[in-house]
Amino acid sequence: MAKIEDLIAQIPDERLRKGIAAEVKVLKKTKKFGLVFEEHLPETVRLPRLTVKPGDLVALKRESGNQLWRVKSIHKNIAVCDAAVEGYPSHKETNKEFPVADLVVVRNFGDAIYPALVPVDRVERGGSDKPWHLLINADNFHALQLLLYCYEGKVDVIYIDPPYNTGARDWKYNNDYVDKTDAFRHSKWLSMMKKRLSLAKRLLKPDGVMIVTIDEHEVQHLGILLRETFLNARVQMVTIVTNTAGSMSPGLFSRAEEFAYFSFFGAAAPTPMNSDLLADTKSKSQYWFPLFRSRGLNDRPSKRPNLVYPIAVDPKTQRIVGYGRSLEERIAAKEIHGELDDWKPDPDETLDGRSVVWPILETGEMTTWQLSGDTLLKLAKEGFVRVRKPSGTGGVRAWTIAYVKSGNRKLVANGVISTTGREPCGALILGQIETTTIPKSTWKVPSHDARLYGTTMLRTILGATSFTYPKSPYAVRDAIQTAIGANKNGVILDFFAGSGTTYQAVAMLNAADGGKRRTILVTNNEVDEPRAISLNKNGFFQGDAEFERFGVAEAIAWPRCKYLTNGVRDDNSSLVGEDLDGHALADGYEENLEYLRLDFLNPDEVARGDAFQAILPILWMMAGSRGKREDSKGSQSWFFPKHAPFAVLIKEKEFRAFRATLAGRKDIEWIFLVTDSEENFGLMRRALGRKFQCVQLYKSYLENFRINTPEALGQGGAA
Repeated sequence: MAKIEDLIAQIPDERLRKGIAAEVKVLKKTKKFGLVFEEHLPETVRLPRLTVKPGDLVALKRESGNQLWRVKSIHKNIAVCDAAVEGYPSHKETNKEFPVADLVVVRNFGDAIYPALVPVDRVERGGSDKPWHLLINADNFHALQLLLYCYEGKVDVIYIDPPYNTGARDWKYNNDYVDKTDAFRHSKWLSMMKKRLSLAKRLLKPDGVMIVTIDEHEVQHLGILLRETFLNARVQMVTIVTNTAGSMSPGLFSRAEEFAYFSFFGAAAPTPMNSDLLADTKSKSQYWFPLFRSRGLNDRPSKRPNLVYPIAVDPKTQRIVGYGRSLEERIAAKEIHGELDDWKPDPDETLDGRSVVWPILETGEMTTWQLSGDTLLKLAKEGFVRVRKPSGTGGVRAWTIAYVKSGNRKLVANGVISTTGREPCGALILGQIETTTIPKSTWKVPSHDARLYGTTMLRTILGATSFTYPKSPYAVRDAIQTAIGANKNGVILDFFAGSGTTYQAVAMLNAADGGKRRTILVTNNEVDEPRAISLNKNGFFQGDAEFERFGVAEAIAWPRCKYLTNGVRDDNSSLVGEDLDGHALADGYEENLEYLRLDFLNPDEVARGDAFQAILPILWMMAGSRGKREDSKGSQSWFFPKHAPFAVLIKEKEFRAFRATLAGRKDIEWIFLVTDSEENFGLMRRALGRKFQCVQLYKSYLENFRINTPEALGQGGAA
């Protein structure tokens, strides 16, 4: 097009030149440049809790994909259906009969639906002074639309880790897995992402930051999509080394990195950190590293038997007092035979009457120490070895041992890192490095390793889990910290929350500096394919309790967040170990956390003004998720929750009495006024004054929260 414009400029006839230029200008408005894909692909959602009625669009529960039917009539629990055009473009079957129990209601994106937030569980450890984190079990597209009611223009940072579209059947579109054989694989992914990014942008503050992680399969497409969707943002890609061992693919290099796109809006900019996340300069949280090695090919006992030995710790002083014979020495003495990597030490072995510690991972596998015994004793004497006792452990894992690596030992010797004394175990108390720097665009930090600090961390919290590729919480924490800076009250949204890593990252940030940041996590409750197939064969489908309990939200995200907060699991077993800041996982986190499920109501079954309880959690969220959420059926004239800073006038004729009652509640900031009259709402709002945030609620629930309409989808958009 640029060449055409150059040629037009050379046309000597002015009239002809202007005429052609005008036509080209029109052509440029219709011709798409940049990212080209089928962005109008239909997308649907299944609503298993809605009752099947005549006129509904439905699918068969046991069938994947988007083969849809329109219900004509129902008689004695048998539905008579015609094939919907959406499912069968080439032909149309009519008058097919299906048991109603075999059907599930389906809505196209663009069909109005009516949401309700259903409370499921909660954990309260942060006290009344801290706001509540939210975990919402939902399809993220409809959750984003609902969140627009509550948080439009109020979110500081959005961090998401969407499916990477590797072709390995790791995500679904219209209830069917997308794999390498799908000709529209990339278009489906881009269409899915564009819909959600356009809504998410409206949630950000004018100075907000959006972070999207990705790998090489869609990295180029995502970069163009972000720049086209966020025209006013400054977009930069960061390379993050997440697997130093590398991930092999036949015929390709071994991949060690992922990518994160940062989109900065308004005055937002990267925050200076105590580390540039590339060089050896480390923050305080990265001084101490586990003495044991991660279990890799070169870290097996058979590879380094000289670094497998018992360490004795004095239980009173928590100091290392000696070490025993190594595996190499025991082999030489012909005390050990067979496969060394499977060898297990005697749990009753002692050294000078003291119990000993071996390099054993949480998984029970034997690995190796990082240091020889003599070097360990030398560094312990100098204060560069730290010993801690995690709760609920004993025997070969009775102590956790960490050490300071050589680079930071040099910084201590040179005075760059200050010391302020010693811990009881003899370890130096290391001060914070004062200098800060903007992080580099390549991050290579040991704590970002997804294998050691992602997979191992999740297994430490949950035990065995089928969840694949969890992020390191330290990588997520660093990404969020570079975006949110010193803001201790920020709101962080993750609508591809997966296993809940973002909650752990923000909880660690709050624990480090006393912050009150809060997260809004949205994750679906998808069940992994092999288990879903097995459950379907046994007659259990999406929406059934027996099916749902195996989903990501129910079985992984919520247990992880709950266990991390409490420091104990549901069976009262304490979490083992500590994070890299020295925080014992068994101590939990002083946070408040609410777990909700996004449900949908049938409009024909909702009586006028009879869904107050369904929308009450939404009002609580709009008021900042502060104070413990309370329930009410809305049968009274007004509602004043005891702990949350909002009030609802339900019967407008009682406004004077409501206002008098309001005078006794100095904590109220938000007021919801139920009235169909714009004029009456204006009068009441003026009478209340500017002190309050006033919101009009219609008497009909259906008028308040109708989402997914074409009008709603068309609002906002790229900016």
